Amino acid sequence: MAESVYVLGDEDRKKFARLVAAAWSEGEVKTRYGHEPRTMLAEYGISYPEGVPTPPLPARPEGEFSVEELEVAAGAEAEGCLGSASTISTIGGCLGTASTFGCGLDS
Repeated sequence: MAESVYVLGDEDRKKFARLVAAAWSEGEVKTRYGHEPRTMLAEYGISYPEGVPTPPLPARPEGEFSVEELEVAAGAEAEGCLGSASTISTIGGCLGTASTFGCGLDS
């Protein structure tokens, strides 16, 4: 039987990007998410349905990223953008993804 999948909405993707940024910079957040992901999601304002596996934290890529860049990679629209990425999976490749192309962040 296939697992259920829950797709985060635009606001929740922004919130999840903030959680990911905190996990990448604070080991305690990453550890807590590993032990109690639903509690951490709730603390960041994300209501996640029971019975659906929680999303894993992506591995931290090389380099430095601002929270705003993570939000754009997670699907938030940057000023002047016509669209956004559809999944959180683009966090690992912030520059030159569908979410940042043409948004002033791809230089």
